[in-house]
Amino acid sequence: MKHIIYYSFFILCLFLNACDDDKNEPKEDVERPETIAWIEDGMREHYFWREEIKKADALNYNATPETFFASLLSSKDGKKGNPYSYIENISGTTRGAIRSDYTYGFECCLVGFQDNRIGARVLYVLPDSPASSGKLKRGDWIFKINGEYLTNESVETLFGGEAAEFTVAYLDPSDGKLHLSPDVLYIDAARAVEDNPVFHHDIFERAGKKIGYLVYNHFTAGKEDEADDKTYDDELRRLSGDFFDGVDEFILDLRYNNGGLLSSAQLLCAIFTPSDKLDKDFGSLQYKYNDPKTRYYFKVNETLKNGNPTGKNLNLKRLYVLTSSMSASSSEAVINLLDPFMEVIIIGETTVGKNVGSSEYESDDKAWIMHPIICQILNSKGFTDYTDGFKPDYPKGEAFDYDEEGYIEDIPVLCDLGNENERLLKIALALIDGSYTEDQGTRSSHTPVSGKKVISSLDGKATNGVVIDVEP
Repeated sequence: MKHIIYYSFFILCLFLNACDDDKNEPKEDVERPETIAWIEDGMREHYFWREEIKKADALNYNATPETFFASLLSSKDGKKGNPYSYIENISGTTRGAIRSDYTYGFECCLVGFQDNRIGARVLYVLPDSPASSGKLKRGDWIFKINGEYLTNESVETLFGGEAAEFTVAYLDPSDGKLHLSPDVLYIDAARAVEDNPVFHHDIFERAGKKIGYLVYNHFTAGKEDEADDKTYDDELRRLSGDFFDGVDEFILDLRYNNGGLLSSAQLLCAIFTPSDKLDKDFGSLQYKYNDPKTRYYFKVNETLKNGNPTGKNLNLKRLYVLTSSMSASSSEAVINLLDPFMEVIIIGETTVGKNVGSSEYESDDKAWIMHPIICQILNSKGFTDYTDGFKPDYPKGEAFDYDEEGYIEDIPVLCDLGNENERLLKIALALIDGSYTEDQGTRSSHTPVSGKKVISSLDGKATNGVVIDVEP
């Protein structure tokens, strides 16, 4: 009799689970708007936390697409109430790289001061851009546009507009204060500017070692938004087989790199890893939360050539990575994927902590694209727990030093990227040649500034996770 009771209870559980599963399916007795149906069906199929999507009975099928999409998201999606997954209406627009088709051609970090004014410190300037033609340079402070101080309301004018006059400030080492320049910079109207992620490369000779240095600013395969354009990936391959051939050590500068394609991240791993590790499983994409059966494992050796014979593995034992609080997603994936196979030494600031991957899905009417999180990124040891970011082995602010409340304590000099005296690069070179001391790159004697970092222009270019462009 006891067996009959257990058996009946088991059948009852199966029945209840089946009923519960039915509730998680789209409603059949309700006419769903076409876009809403596309969103729900796609999310229930692809979303990483799809098992947490509300039951059909709890969904509002009369909501706007944006509101409906948001109602499907898990609390685990994103940070501080800001989900990584998002949806965008592209009806009547042409998609392209963020601001690359209309820009002055520079990136900056915005600092808020107590008088409600904004100061924009230039991080780098793209070549052949309105900013470079106007003599704007790394380290400049922009305080005025067309004679008006920047404020919270006017700061968007930095990102592109008509021809303008920029008033910049300079830091006087004698008193540690910012002083407005009496001259103005004439910046031409915003226009399309090529944003090559391979921003700068160099070779240094130290202590009998040949040291490679690469500033890589985003994981983008090519110039066009097309799968067959590999211009930038091919440039990496060419550099690995030509310019960097024979290096003993390497410094990879990812401080301004907040994400992009997984395929480009795999390519970097193939270039830097020890040669005997190329055929190993470098990591996996986990498509269902906590379920190893849904993993896609990948190697990196196939990415090195990919039709381009110049690609070469550098067979390194260690890699020095320069980071900032803007380094994210694919930058972090490179650190995580290489870590089991070689020594990865991080210099700079704690990274963002995006350990997830996303993909995009376009509606049949070409009016909407949704970008849900679809997987987590794991290295060969199964490690993926870096949502708090990777902490540096040698912590040092790149553009500022901050106190515990986030206020600026010091404004270090911003040497050009590639200058051996540039703050983070100098530390890496000193570690390599053995001259590093604990006070390397310490604070200057500048007077503290009563300002607080607001945002970086690079935040607008950040991907919501590693962009998954490899076929599982």
